[in-house]
Amino acid sequence: MTTTTVSHILKASTHQTIGALKGILIKGEAYARQLNVEDSVLLSHRLYPDMFDLTRQVQIACDTVTRGAARLAGLEMPSFPDTEQTFGELMARCDKAIAYVNGVDSAKIDANTNVTLQIPMGANTMPMEGKAYLSGFILTNLHFHAAIAYALLRSQGLNIGKRDYLVPVE
Repeated sequence: MTTTTVSHILKASTHQTIGALKGILIKGEAYARQLNVEDSVLLSHRLYPDMFDLTRQVQIACDTVTRGAARLAGLEMPSFPDTEQTFGELMARCDKAIAYVNGVDSAKIDANTNVTLQIPMGANTMPMEGKAYLSGFILTNLHFHAAIAYALLRSQGLNIGKRDYLVPVE
């Protein structure tokens, strides 16, 4: 029986969730064209005034997996400037996130499975073993921001369902 590694879970979750997020964005772009509105109309939507808009939700989901992979592998944090203003640019960011995570050496990630990492939390740090960082921080944040992005498009009338959230676009 094989053991599923931290790197395998991170890479598979990135492929599935960021891949599905890209699929939702593809449908969102088509919906904006159908409505004959600028992308910004849908991308600037928030569920509540003090919450991030759709653009920022996608950026954070992508940053969560890329920075998580880097931290787990002991690499410098990648820098992806938050300049996206269109569905196409957000889809490209999803592609970059998937490519980055897939490009990180699995052995480097797995080397920190049981190592206590210092995870920045504002002005403080939180010690977490690599596997706990993956399950309790990376995946939790990834799914939160991806689900909010889904909800933001759904709340604007885009006809998407659970399958769209679960199945990556190929």
